[in-house]
Amino acid sequence: MPSPFPGMDPYLEAPDVWPDFHDALAAAIRTDLNRTLPAPYYARLESRPEIGIAENGERSRRIVPDVAVLRQRGSGRETAAGAALADLPRKVISKSIEIEVLNEPLQHHFVEIRDPTRAHQLVTLIEIASPSNKQAGLDREGYLKKQQEIVRSDASLVELDLLRGGKRLQEDPNLLKAIASLSPRPHYVMVVNRAWKRVEGGTACEVFAVTVREMLPCIPIPLRADEEEVPLDLQYVVNLAYDGGPYRRGAVDYAQTPSPPLEGDDDTWRAEQLQALTEATKGGQGASR
Repeated sequence: MPSPFPGMDPYLEAPDVWPDFHDALAAAIRTDLNRTLPAPYYARLESRPEIGIAENGERSRRIVPDVAVLRQRGSGRETAAGAALADLPRKVISKSIEIEVLNEPLQHHFVEIRDPTRAHQLVTLIEIASPSNKQAGLDREGYLKKQQEIVRSDASLVELDLLRGGKRLQEDPNLLKAIASLSPRPHYVMVVNRAWKRVEGGTACEVFAVTVREMLPCIPIPLRADEEEVPLDLQYVVNLAYDGGPYRRGAVDYAQTPSPPLEGDDDTWRAEQLQALTEATKGGQGASR
C-alpha cells in the first residue's frame, strides 16, 4: 500500500520510525542496484556503529528514544473488592508494559558498490543521512571524517538527505549557500560527488533538491569516468521500502502531527493529502459493498 504522500513521507522522519525505514531503504537500494548494475560491479550493505547522541553546547541528548514500549499486557481492571480477597491466589496476570531498552550502539547501514576484478575495490559509496549525522556530536564528527576520506580517495560519493531537521551533510559554505538560495527552499537534498570531477580547493558535485510536495528524483550513480552511469529512482526504492514496512499498519499515526512538524502552507498541504486519502478510502469501501 503506497504512502499518502507523492514524495517523501514526512512521518517517516520521526525518531522512533526512521531507524527501521533507514534500514529498509538501504536494503531496497542494494536490491535495485544489483538488478541494474553492469558487470562486474555489485552492491552490498555495510554498517558502522552510531551512538545516536546530539550535543547542544554542554548538553547531550539521544536522538533515538532510549526505550520502546512493545505492548501492554493485562486489562488492569482490578477492583478494590477483588484486591481484598488476599486469601485466594489470583490466576490473572496483572497489567504490565513490555519494554525494550536500547543499550547498544545503533547500526547505521549504507550501500557500497565494489569491483571484484580489482580486489573488490570501493567504486561508489551511497550514504543515507541519520538524525545524529545532522546534529553536533560524535556521530557527525565521525561522518564528516568518513566523508573526507572518501573525497580524498578515487571513489565517488552519493549522499541522500531525506531528513528535514538538522544541518546539511556538507560543510562547504559555497555549496550550502547555493542550496539555501534555491526557490522554493528544498526539504530534501541529494548530492552526487564524482571522483573524477573533484577540484583542488573546492567542491564539484551535482545537487538534486526537492520539497516535501514533490516526487523524489531519479539520480545518476557514478561508476568510473569512462562508463555509463546507472539511474537510481529514489521514489521507486522509497516506495518499495514503505510498501514492505509497518508504517500503514499502525507504526505511524497519521492522525498526529509529523516530527519534525511542517510549517505554514506545507502543513496545510499535508492535512489536505491525508483528508483526500481518507475520502478516497471511504469511497472505495462504499463502492465495494
